[in-house]
Amino acid sequence: MPDVQVPNHWDHFTILVWQFQTDVTKDKALYESVNLNGFHIDRSNDNLKKFADETKWLFYVDHTASKGYFHLGNNAPPKSKNIIPRPNSLMDPAVIEKIKGLIKGNVNAAKGSTAVGYALDDEVSLGVFCTPYEVDGSPNSVAAYRKYLEKEYGSIDSLNKEYGSSYKAFDEISPKSYEAFRGSLKGDAIGSTNLSMWCDWRSYMDTQFSEVMQEMVKYANSLDPNTPCGFVGGQGPNAWGGYDYRKLCKAAQWMEAYDIGSNNEILRSFWTQKRPHVQTYFSSKDPKKDAWFLWYYLCHGNRGVISWPEGWFKNGEVAPYIKACAETFKEVQGPISKLIIDGEFQNDPVAIYYSHPSIQVTWAMDAATHGGTWPNRSSSMDNGMSTNILTRNGWVKTLEDLGLQAKFIHEDHLLAGDMQKGGYKVLILNRTLCLSDKEAEAIKAFAAAGGTVIADHLCGIMDEHGKAREKGALDALFGVKHDLSKGILDGKTLTEVDCERSYKGLDDKNWVGGAAPKYMEMAAFELGLGEDGGKAAGKAGETPVAIKKGKAVYLNLSTIGYLMERGKDQSKEWLPFVSGLMKDAGVAPRLTITAEGKPASETESIFWKNGDKITLCVLKNISRAATISSFGASGNLADGKVKLKLSFAAAVKDLKNERTGKALGSGKDFDDEFAPWEANVYTYTP
Repeated sequence: MPDVQVPNHWDHFTILVWQFQTDVTKDKALYESVNLNGFHIDRSNDNLKKFADETKWLFYVDHTASKGYFHLGNNAPPKSKNIIPRPNSLMDPAVIEKIKGLIKGNVNAAKGSTAVGYALDDEVSLGVFCTPYEVDGSPNSVAAYRKYLEKEYGSIDSLNKEYGSSYKAFDEISPKSYEAFRGSLKGDAIGSTNLSMWCDWRSYMDTQFSEVMQEMVKYANSLDPNTPCGFVGGQGPNAWGGYDYRKLCKAAQWMEAYDIGSNNEILRSFWTQKRPHVQTYFSSKDPKKDAWFLWYYLCHGNRGVISWPEGWFKNGEVAPYIKACAETFKEVQGPISKLIIDGEFQNDPVAIYYSHPSIQVTWAMDAATHGGTWPNRSSSMDNGMSTNILTRNGWVKTLEDLGLQAKFIHEDHLLAGDMQKGGYKVLILNRTLCLSDKEAEAIKAFAAAGGTVIADHLCGIMDEHGKAREKGALDALFGVKHDLSKGILDGKTLTEVDCERSYKGLDDKNWVGGAAPKYMEMAAFELGLGEDGGKAAGKAGETPVAIKKGKAVYLNLSTIGYLMERGKDQSKEWLPFVSGLMKDAGVAPRLTITAEGKPASETESIFWKNGDKITLCVLKNISRAATISSFGASGNLADGKVKLKLSFAAAVKDLKNERTGKALGSGKDFDDEFAPWEANVYTYTP
């Protein structure tokens, strides 16, 4: 999918206000009183288009493909354990033509004005969010699935070898639902599980969704080549809904994705700033938290936010908590945002691997605890209590708390040699259960060239289709062996977070890791892991952990333990341990920050490059339990400003605080002030 040049008028961070409980044409003076001048058009609206033409205010178009196609909404079928046809099947030519007709009308109504992007729909999905809907079993979809399998396997013999089946031709194959394989998922049978047929079906549906989306994006481009097309309301990475971000990022040209499962960092990694991503903003009604939120997402590379203005404008007045944000609204949308949004993200030489087959298998393991009620496992439950999401977040927060910024890579990057080309020193295999032979060889090549490879647990125990291997794909690299019949964690489970115990957020009750053997308060994972050429740095009870062989490290731990204890005394061992692994790999923070003479906890530094200048953002990195319908719970922010000391690893020139205008000079060490509910933005020459 080619890039579309970001429209010239979208040259700054922009707050786009959804037209809910407000009409921008009537409330214009109220918007201006708090420094707001962005909005949205739903499908098409001649009056709002005229308003944009006259004011030059920015807007995006939502529901460009209307509702019911990329978002089933009221068309959603009843939940079922069986594969059913999808209403408005994306494999139905008549449906495709209907979608194109809707896009044509809505794009033609908006083009030539100040639109920043067309969103095909809001909260797009194959079903409903990422709730498990087993669609699409329509004839056209199944026929395309068979062609997909033929292309994937080449011969029916290869497919039969993978599935353990005896099909005579691809035309005999029909997809099977999760229910057909659920019974094979047992705590002592991880090493013999074969989910390949189900994983292939899920992968095909992800491909179907992304390819149709790409077709519609290209069609929108043909009507208006000057405005990007994508979607809003993106969910976290998941086995359901079409949310394979390796594929989605090739289909869309801009995106609003909820910050679930490190989506923000994933998009920043898979895209350059030429493909805008924005965040959803629900006011917390606390001006300090709102200020932190806006600065946080600007500094992380977002080009704006889409705001849900419930209660903001009422009876000709602006809500007091929104009035209190007026100066923040002005500054984040001002010139300072230009130092970030068109910059080039400067990561440290650390990569985290994104493996979507592993996400599929992880969902299958998480859902097994529900038994036959698995269709009721809601998307919102996954958002806060998915092992896939939580372990990824744990790694991201661990590295950020160490002063490091990683970049996510996926299969295409790995096989193209991007690890070596990008100068990476460390590859973290976060819950990478599934690896192809080609992926394994590329990882071994990276290690042979001097790279450090760190895996957390269950690494490479399955192939890329979700079929258990006799030996892990990278066992020789790590010097380990598995006896998966002994189980994981407490020896009775398949999931680290059991939502049958409680389901309103990660807690001591549903975290199965609490009952597992511990090492530095982290849960030991594989109870049957053994040394086979590697040497364990320690043990959790009788379970070996941190097995090292050369520069390869198999932790046999889970980072969810760090999320449980982040900011508490119990988490203090984990950070020095990981810091030591990074140091051994030749990776050290570019910047160390102290606040009031003490190490600045949960404080993040982010670097962007603009020409020969670097933009540095310093901000609080508080824990935020993101939700899709509210601001989300977040940690506390200090009441007053604090004194900062910035200590660079290498001397810098002409450091300047761009918000205060204060020139701090050249050198390695600098003193400044910091408001924890905002961000300090600096520029310097390296």
